[in-house]
Amino acid sequence: MNKHVSGAERGVASPAQEAPAPEFDAMTWGAEEALKAMVAYQVESLRFIARRTYCNLEFMRHLRHCSNWEEIAQVQQSWFKDCAADCGEELSRLASTGFQLAQSDFAPLQRLMYIQTRGGKGGGDRG
Repeated sequence: MNKHVSGAERGVASPAQEAPAPEFDAMTWGAEEALKAMVAYQVESLRFIARRTYCNLEFMRHLRHCSNWEEIAQVQQSWFKDCAADCGEELSRLASTGFQLAQSDFAPLQRLMYIQTRGGKGGGDRG
């Protein structure tokens, strides 16, 4: 078995024994923020899909009540206009979500990069 993969052969270090690793902390923070962004986009996308699915079902229900081709064309045009408007609104929502995520607070990242190490140098001064 690969000794790097198996945790059984190595001892677990206590937090007091861990060396400061601002780069690792920054990567962890970045991964957590990326996960939050993916979840936000996923939630918004699923809301859109649910809304469109409901509208498509309503479209089918309206089609059943049409008695001629003119009514079908009218219902279809109305559905298409609503669909185009919904897609435009969704693009706006996704852009808004992106802007909100881009304006997130980067103070934790800055704090992690400038933590004083045991040698007295900041994390950004390593070479």
